[in-house]
Amino acid sequence: MEYLAIFDIDCGVSHGFGLKAPDHERIDEKIIADGPQVAYQNAMVQAEKFADDYLSNPATGLTTVKLVSLIGPEGALSFDAAKSVVKRSMLDHFIATLLAASPAIKNED
Repeated sequence: MEYLAIFDIDCGVSHGFGLKAPDHERIDEKIIADGPQVAYQNAMVQAEKFADDYLSNPATGLTTVKLVSLIGPEGALSFDAAKSVVKRSMLDHFIATLLAASPAIKNED
């Protein structure tokens, strides 16, 4: 079945020169799942990916992704909005970058 997940992303944007400005995006994403629970789980996996991929907001130091709505064939699904938030700090982004680079570093030896 096809579901529509709507995400609210509080992040940062860079126009170059290493400077970041606060930004905000709302993204609609198609989710394929066998049922509502799997659709919610898949939507939260997508929220994690967005949180990893977007720059942090320089005003807060965080990238915050909220699942705003999840709509299925039978209408809107209910979920706990307070638990449907993913946050990444600038330190989280830095550590993820180091971990992603570490296999390449090991292969150079």
